[in-house]
Amino acid sequence: MSRSQKPSRQMSVDEQIQVVLAVLKSELSLAEAARRHGVSSATVGNWRDQFVDAGKADMDRSLPGPDGGQSQTERRLRTECKELKLALAEATVQLRIWQKGSEYIGSVPSPTSRP
Repeated sequence: MSRSQKPSRQMSVDEQIQVVLAVLKSELSLAEAARRHGVSSATVGNWRDQFVDAGKADMDRSLPGPDGGQSQTERRLRTECKELKLALAEATVQLRIWQKGSEYIGSVPSPTSRP
């Protein structure tokens, strides 16, 4: 282990964020940050990617509009609810048509169309 490399240890999320911010501000390269904190460049890259992805996801949820402020699960459930309401409405209309038709079954002139 070189003198500039710290021993590998579990870093807190706040420490990871500080490292990522330093990389994003170009204060440190991935390699420098990794060396200083005793982790691999890939690890620092993963922290950066997770940080950016979480920020994007949070911004997507906060945008105004029909899907703004909703998680993916909420949007899926709302879509499913709309589809179920439509299916129920169609079934209700079909039932009413059958009920109305049954009121007139006695007035149908054809003997073959009666039960």
